[in-house]
Amino acid sequence: MKNEINKQQDEPGTREGTGRKNYLLACILMLIPVVAALFYGVAGDDKFIVLSPLAVIVYACLMVWVAREALSRNAVFSAPPAWGILLAFLAYGIMLVAMADIPFEARVRMLFMGLFIGAYGLWGNALVLFRDSRSVLGWLLVFALLASFYGLVNFFKQPEQVLWAERWAFYDGRLASTYICPNHFAHVLQMLLPFCLVLLFIPKAGIFLRILAGYCIVVFLPTMYFTESRAGMLGSIAALGVTVLLLALRKNKKMFVLLLVAVPLLSAILLVGAWNSSEMFKRRMTPVVEFLVEAKAEGFANTTTRDFRPLTWLDTIDMIKEKPATGFGPGSYWYAFPEYRKRCNAVRIVSGHPHNEYLEVASEYGLIGFGLLALAWVYGLVRLLVFSIKTPDEHHAFMAMAFLGTAAGTLLHSFFDFQMHVFQNVLVFALLAGIAVGPICGRRQEQLLKDQTPVRKTARRVALAMLAFAAVAGLLLSVLAFSSSFIRALGDRMADSKQSDKAIALYERAISIDASNWKAHKGLGQLYGTERYYSLDRNEKQELATKELAAYAMAVQYNPKDAQLLMDMGRTSVFLGDEEAGIDLLKQATQMRLFNDICWWNLGIAQRNAGRYEEALETFQYAATVKNSASIKKNIQWLEKQIRGDIAIQKADAPHQSPGVMRKVEDVPLDDLYKLLDAQ
Repeated sequence: MKNEINKQQDEPGTREGTGRKNYLLACILMLIPVVAALFYGVAGDDKFIVLSPLAVIVYACLMVWVAREALSRNAVFSAPPAWGILLAFLAYGIMLVAMADIPFEARVRMLFMGLFIGAYGLWGNALVLFRDSRSVLGWLLVFALLASFYGLVNFFKQPEQVLWAERWAFYDGRLASTYICPNHFAHVLQMLLPFCLVLLFIPKAGIFLRILAGYCIVVFLPTMYFTESRAGMLGSIAALGVTVLLLALRKNKKMFVLLLVAVPLLSAILLVGAWNSSEMFKRRMTPVVEFLVEAKAEGFANTTTRDFRPLTWLDTIDMIKEKPATGFGPGSYWYAFPEYRKRCNAVRIVSGHPHNEYLEVASEYGLIGFGLLALAWVYGLVRLLVFSIKTPDEHHAFMAMAFLGTAAGTLLHSFFDFQMHVFQNVLVFALLAGIAVGPICGRRQEQLLKDQTPVRKTARRVALAMLAFAAVAGLLLSVLAFSSSFIRALGDRMADSKQSDKAIALYERAISIDASNWKAHKGLGQLYGTERYYSLDRNEKQELATKELAAYAMAVQYNPKDAQLLMDMGRTSVFLGDEEAGIDLLKQATQMRLFNDICWWNLGIAQRNAGRYEEALETFQYAATVKNSASIKKNIQWLEKQIRGDIAIQKADAPHQSPGVMRKVEDVPLDDLYKLLDAQ
């Protein structure tokens, strides 16, 4: 009977009950990560100008899908493996939003999580036929192949460019294609390699797709090499190794036992060979090897390495201990971590991610959230492993095994990077998961068509009605949050191009849509600050500073953990004459950026101008341990003379003693200040 059902699933005429009606939605959804990957590099540091409309489109597709199922006479929706646990994790994360210090960031993060989980459900229900999953996978491979070709040409011709724009962050000597970070592009190739491998052994894939898969392997491997991604290379070895072992497990048990020894041995030989023959590989892996050797001898916590990753991991572990159960809230790591950063003393570096997915999840969602997500992964992968071994359909089994290899590589990659926080990478992972679990959902759909008892039919309709309500709510919330983010990002573009009036209008529009969008308040304040600097009228300066301070106060209300925001607000308070409050805000900023000389420089200047020479001297002396610039040296010398009484100068005259260094600076725009300090 099972063979008859499986045979029926792959016959061209079988449409109802197999998810064929949702195939078009699945194809539309497949284009979303492709478009995101294509324009990811040209979007700049802030990706919302690209991701916001794409996220709303995803939610619209999810709403159409669930509504169609809810209104269908014979609903055959089937929850893919671990989907229920993922929904529980989503519900838990939504509860954390109410307690989050930065509600807007938490809400946006959970909206992203919702669309990832929803997309997995849609793809799992729509791609139940091998011919459909084969087609979607083929087009995905074509895009990845074109991206690899572009990356190779770009790498040798003009690596400082990405499409028509200059890269806003440049990884010298590393291939990144349309991405900015080479590691994240390497992860895409790493996820696809196991599928390329198994397609070679699936006659049902067709000659064209098998040739394409083989050609992709030939192109992806050197492309991966030029990315110089350590995590990508190690993840690819793990992904292909696990896939080969699983294929052997299904085909021949003796071969599996043999490969169980041979694969790790060959992997070790490959790594040793690369170490001895490749200058790039040895250069990239040396810090890792040195850290592992030292950690074995001295212990992980006693490391003296200067590599920011293990130092950040140790600080993040301290952070997790502060709130072990529930964490600091979704999307909070970027802003909450700096207060716990003690070991990594790289100047002006912002640790937005710990480069370890496990630690980031634990810090944001606590051990409860981490446990739920880990349970979903373990249950889903075990369920898929059992299916891949027991299903009589070899082509379905091989696709499931390919995803198990992809998951293994991703789990290893996740120890060293934050690729699962990259929008299109997570969607590609969800798509590949949907392809793998599609046959499981298809079998369940066939059973549901036969099981039409009134009680179970009513239960399914109630469940679908609840999902439809959640999808509509998700769409409405995404329109609000992402449209506010998109308009704010446009405001940033207008501000950068000196179109102040348009920028102010856009910031105010973003705030009117979502008042908790703290970045819009912050952008408004910075724009008023720039206008204040260029104004020649003292009364107008005062009026602009008042607006500036009000905008910053609203931003701080919704995000009290942004150091630059506190620094800007402190400088504005000092300008308006409230030196006590201003200096206190600047002190808070320095505690969030212990290794940022600009924060300490601003505090020292405010203390000096307020006549607090001893405090200012201590501040500048600490700043000198971070980065001993010419300005910091001059301030230390002047303050020491003032304190000794060698120079009898009144506070009002002090700014004139050293032009360009000792002048009052509380109304200097930060962009000009950064240029001044960098030059020194």
